[in-house]
Amino acid sequence: MFTDEKWSSSKNWFIAAVFWIIIGMSMGLLTATKQIWPELLNNRWTTYGHVRSAHVMLVIYAWLSMAYVGSMFYMIPKLAKTKVYSEKLGNFALVFYNIVILEGFFALLFGQTSVIEYGEFPLWVDVQLLVAIGLVAYNLFKTVGQRTEKMLYVSLWYFLGSLLWLPLTWIVGNFPAQWIPSGVQQGLMGWFLGHNAIGLWMTTVGVGQIYYLLPKLTGRPLYSHQLSMIGFWAIATFYVWNGPHHLMNGPIPSWISKAGVIPSIVLLIPVWAVLANFWGTMKGSWSQTRTSVPLRFTMAGTIFYLFACLQGPLQALPSVSSVIKFTHWTVGHAHMGPFGAFSFTSFAAIYYILPKIVGREMFSKRAMEAHFWFSTVGFLVFAFSLWIAGVVQGFAWIEGVPFLQTVLMMEPYVQGRAIGGTMMYVAQFFLAWNMYKTIKLAKLEKKQQAQQQAATA
Repeated sequence: MFTDEKWSSSKNWFIAAVFWIIIGMSMGLLTATKQIWPELLNNRWTTYGHVRSAHVMLVIYAWLSMAYVGSMFYMIPKLAKTKVYSEKLGNFALVFYNIVILEGFFALLFGQTSVIEYGEFPLWVDVQLLVAIGLVAYNLFKTVGQRTEKMLYVSLWYFLGSLLWLPLTWIVGNFPAQWIPSGVQQGLMGWFLGHNAIGLWMTTVGVGQIYYLLPKLTGRPLYSHQLSMIGFWAIATFYVWNGPHHLMNGPIPSWISKAGVIPSIVLLIPVWAVLANFWGTMKGSWSQTRTSVPLRFTMAGTIFYLFACLQGPLQALPSVSSVIKFTHWTVGHAHMGPFGAFSFTSFAAIYYILPKIVGREMFSKRAMEAHFWFSTVGFLVFAFSLWIAGVVQGFAWIEGVPFLQTVLMMEPYVQGRAIGGTMMYVAQFFLAWNMYKTIKLAKLEKKQQAQQQAATA
């Protein structure tokens, strides 16, 4: 396992990531199903609260974060024109990281939680996870330190920034919250972690992936390097101030709410800079999305990113928040970034990188197509069910409809959510099967080549 084989770190992080998306999404599907049949698997380990927490933490810190690290262990050495500083350390960090995730998973099922959104693991798991993140960051910074390419491409800016911001966000969001008085202060600290885990980790690594993939997949240079740097520094400057808008119409001082709204609106500037650059690069190349599944995943991810970023500032407005807060709408929005935007870019990264690592094309193009369409259609069914449900639910509450009656009104929408979620879940088996066959056949082909070379020697 602790091999020094070239690209082994990237490949092994990808394999682990796909294992965890199956586990993490099974928790999500169970959560959705419990809204239809609340008595399903109703025991002390798999209550709704335990399973829902496990789903959120596994999808973000197991699946998506491991896919991100797998991408960076390939993209950063390529951009720096060097090799990974230590493949052995990368593989050791992978084993350690997975042990910590497994500990956190069982801790949540046993009911141990720090009750912080996106930071649910108990403190003893948080400390270990911070060490694992530090090992990954150390390895990748040392890789950049030995680069032979003088230019720091924009993807490197996003990756290196994210590797600094994630530990900072993790520390500020998890550790002081254990000791400060509970209530408003703890809520604000918690949403510092919650929002910046999205903005300064999921978003920034995902954007870095797209900046790497687009020129490779289209064969075209990036539309504007200057625009990419404007987007990077604008995200770095404004994203960190957005946490308070999650507590809009809550028990916090009004000036803090307003302080969270302004940077939320300003965020439209970097979002537009990033998307204008992506779509400017695609000019004249959109037809390639018909034949290239990785490019199709990438561009679908940018479109979902646009919708997520339009919804975010809109939801920060007090009038809109007063309707949709605490409704199903929020759940639909919360899935837009982690699944619709950045899981899609990570799927594209896996389909682009894995063939280059193992030395053969993906085993099945049909499985890639099925993965894309099940993921896309399933997510649209899932998201629109929740958005419509949220609006209906919010106005029903405003009109004073009894709460239990509003719960019964949601039945067709939560069924739609479960159907869409099932399609999203099934889609990932196409990915896992395709990866398994690709890697297995690549090993077999290498073994046969070695035997032929030995026979002719």
